[in-house]
Amino acid sequence: MKAWMETRWRLLGLVVFLLIALAVDHRNLSGAGVLTATWFMLTFLAILLGGSGVNSQAPLGAAEGVAGSTQFTISLPVTRLRLFAVRVVAGLVETAGVTVVTAVFLWALFPALRELTAPADFAMLVLTTVLFLIAPYCAHVFFSAWCDEPFSIAYAGFLLILLLLFCHRLSPGVDILRAFGDASPLQTHQLPWTQLAASLTVALSLACTALLVIRRREY
Repeated sequence: MKAWMETRWRLLGLVVFLLIALAVDHRNLSGAGVLTATWFMLTFLAILLGGSGVNSQAPLGAAEGVAGSTQFTISLPVTRLRLFAVRVVAGLVETAGVTVVTAVFLWALFPALRELTAPADFAMLVLTTVLFLIAPYCAHVFFSAWCDEPFSIAYAGFLLILLLLFCHRLSPGVDILRAFGDASPLQTHQLPWTQLAASLTVALSLACTALLVIRRREY
């Protein structure tokens, strides 16, 4: 509940911005470029929501106050592992929820998308997006264990770009970006298993490292 109280305004603001962007782009009946634009916006959403490790997030940059402070959060009668897990899962559920709602609006607003894409392929693309967004989310979780916003947001974005470029050069099998290109469910009619495995491995590594830092750090 505390995580929701801290993230609800930034979540609402981003959702409104996303829906306005979709409504404006609705005039483009072909839907060209809408999936790419939506992907970028959802990635930013995941990064923005990913600061809820044990650090309290002040809504819209306002002062935290005593009850909203990080010190108050870690003083709650739970272990840091449980606190970290609950807050990370809460943020991931928020991210997944917005992604699914956005997908429903995309399917409803763009007839060309419905005509050119099978429902099963589009559903697999949504699932691929939800699983991919765990990586940018955990990138911010990682940096939130070291520093405060807005620096953690900038560092997370920079790290994500480096990781995507590294995987792109390493091998097509682990090229995460291919999951939305040549290996996309819209092209292959199946989930990009190897790319998703690479993305989830990166996310798990970042989350575990953040947890180690949080359990040992004195706030």
